[in-house]
Amino acid sequence: MVFHENYRQGYRYYSRLVLLAAILCLTAGCTADAPGPASPTAGPTSSVTEWLDKAETAAGQMANYAFELHLNQQLSGESDEDRSNVKIDMQGRVERSPLKLDQTIKSDIDGEKSTLRAIVVPDAYYMYLPEYEEWNKLGKEVAAENVATLSDFQVDPKKALQNIRALGNALAVEPNEKRISVNYEGVGEEASSFVARVLGSTLGLSGTETEIKSSLALRKLKVSMNLDAEKHWPLSYRIESDFTIELEPGRKTVVSQALAGTYNKHNATAAITVPKEALKALDPDEMDEQLDLQ
Repeated sequence: MVFHENYRQGYRYYSRLVLLAAILCLTAGCTADAPGPASPTAGPTSSVTEWLDKAETAAGQMANYAFELHLNQQLSGESDEDRSNVKIDMQGRVERSPLKLDQTIKSDIDGEKSTLRAIVVPDAYYMYLPEYEEWNKLGKEVAAENVATLSDFQVDPKKALQNIRALGNALAVEPNEKRISVNYEGVGEEASSFVARVLGSTLGLSGTETEIKSSLALRKLKVSMNLDAEKHWPLSYRIESDFTIELEPGRKTVVSQALAGTYNKHNATAAITVPKEALKALDPDEMDEQLDLQ
């Protein structure tokens, strides 16, 4: 029974870690409703629209790819206990249909370092826990929660581009021979709406877009997406943002963060497979049922 209890504690800890890593990555583009400079009144140039059209088409044709994602985040609140420094690095491969993901997550949260490998396949979510030197399988409920919080920048580049397109009038394009850069900088209403949509869909926040926006206060947002000038698919991105958000009613958290990522090996990655050792992992749902019977 001691083994079972230690296993369950470790399982819960790493489940929370995976969920935290996903949430932190998903919030990297958050902005808000604080008063700020007005957005440019001119509509997006035809070149911006045309490049985004081409990019979305190309991204939709990315059946598989490799990616890297890096997040640096500083959080502060009303007391020193609310301060936190977070660094998360992800590296992995994605297959789009059906969704499969094989990624390694390295995190440093206030000096506490952790590494884990996560594999997502239809109807299953596996993790390799270095501390226990073994594979584990998430329960269906926890697995569904984690999959729901995966960032579009990880697993759906086309949707990520559509979210960037929604920034609208303030978008600008900088072309060169090999790369096209689509950029945004501002704190206008479109940024608040953009963030409200992201938070509503990725963090599962309840309420209307207006209600979500009311808990945010934007200070800075800079977005840059680099596209391949010839093949049009996304190559890299960077999102810098400063904002406040009420993670708890009446308690504001100040967040300053930078998210950067790359895509490579477009339609050229090795197939994602589940190691035999992972397939032998205990199913926590079945284990809970067995423990309940004891």
